[in-house]
Amino acid sequence: MKNISIYIILLYCVLSTAYPLNLTLTDFHNPAANHILDAEVVDNVLIISAMVQGIEFYDVSNSGILIHLTNFHLASSGGGGGTKSNCVRALGNYAYFTSSNGLYVVNIVNPANPQSQGSIAGTNNLILENLDIEGNILAVCAHADGVLLYDISNPQNPSYTGTIETNNAWAVVLSGGYAYIADNENILIVNVNDIYSPSLISELQTTNAVKDLVVNNNYLYAALGSGGVAIYDLVDPQNPQLLDNYNTTTMAHRIAISGDKLAVADWDDVEILEWSGTTLELVGYKNTGNRTMAIATKDEFIYSAEWASVQVFEFGEIAGPDIDLSAWELNYPYVENDFSYSLLLDIINNGNETLATIDNYTTNSEFTVVNPLTILDPGAMQTVEIIYTASNTNASGAYRIYSNDPDEPEIICETNGNIDGANIGEIASDFELDYVANGSGSFNLSEHLGEVVVIAFFSPG
Repeated sequence: MKNISIYIILLYCVLSTAYPLNLTLTDFHNPAANHILDAEVVDNVLIISAMVQGIEFYDVSNSGILIHLTNFHLASSGGGGGTKSNCVRALGNYAYFTSSNGLYVVNIVNPANPQSQGSIAGTNNLILENLDIEGNILAVCAHADGVLLYDISNPQNPSYTGTIETNNAWAVVLSGGYAYIADNENILIVNVNDIYSPSLISELQTTNAVKDLVVNNNYLYAALGSGGVAIYDLVDPQNPQLLDNYNTTTMAHRIAISGDKLAVADWDDVEILEWSGTTLELVGYKNTGNRTMAIATKDEFIYSAEWASVQVFEFGEIAGPDIDLSAWELNYPYVENDFSYSLLLDIINNGNETLATIDNYTTNSEFTVVNPLTILDPGAMQTVEIIYTASNTNASGAYRIYSNDPDEPEIICETNGNIDGANIGEIASDFELDYVANGSGSFNLSEHLGEVVVIAFFSPG
């Protein structure tokens, strides 16, 4: 057998092992809906908005437990069969959804049996994104078509009042008579006290495209994707002052307030940030193992809306052991038959008691654990080496760990070798694709030799 001793340390930030990272899994659910894009809590109801297979409603009167109420489709009784839900905001007995077919109003007085009130006239040809509510004002982002304003004094029949012009409105938050709008790399500040005549007050330039905005206790928080999270002082709401920027581990996509803290949907993980008075500090972290697309909060509980699942985490000091992995997948580059390749996986105990391993093994004999996990003291980390030895194509399996972690007694890291199609390290085949947004014509890979090309592929079904 020929072995190639090549070691790749997975890029991972060991956030802090001096103290527990304060997020405990309390419940999870794999609903029918998938391609989940948003989450909202109103009173004791959690609403999960998804592009495929509908919208999920949960009873969260016991905040740490998900009680599934129903799976709901926006156009279930009226001819819009292909409607795909995007973002949601709710107030009182009504929820408002942006979708592929416009802006919808849903009566949720009985969340186990929501009733669609239909879509709002004039919105079915728009690409709608995030939205927000304050008092009787509903603001809806429509990308290049601006931010649409509605009077919802009659909540089941919103009345259009005007549009705020933008280049690419992605997110909006309403607070104190102002609309703060994510417009590419800028934050627009608009006076909306008169929703028939909104007026631009000022504009902030950020370091990256703004993905989401929230306001709390005179602070404006901005999720900046790979640029992390920024916090602004709103003592003068017309002239926010940048206080700090925290660089999250992956991509700060959506944010939500949890008490005096900020919960961040950071793609690979959930992070909890707190403003100390001088800096934004990390006080909670959990690698979720899934694509955390959006986030909602209630009390000390955080609802992680993932690509095809929902998880609930409680914020608070972890009394027992707590296992975390640096990655939930090990994807090996192409390996010739009878050759080997090694990848490393960091395993961390973020709890306050010793993590004891009951068993750990790989499910496919082509993957071998060199130094199996044993025990980890509080705050300790072990780097486990897993060797893939190729004997045929398309090898897949998992590295399973069973431990005394009370909320995650079994944890799984997928292992994939010589997958069908393009493998890491191989030369990419040329291709041509038509632009469907943010451009015209077609994209040819061969025209970008020497450049870094990132392809984000989504297939909504």
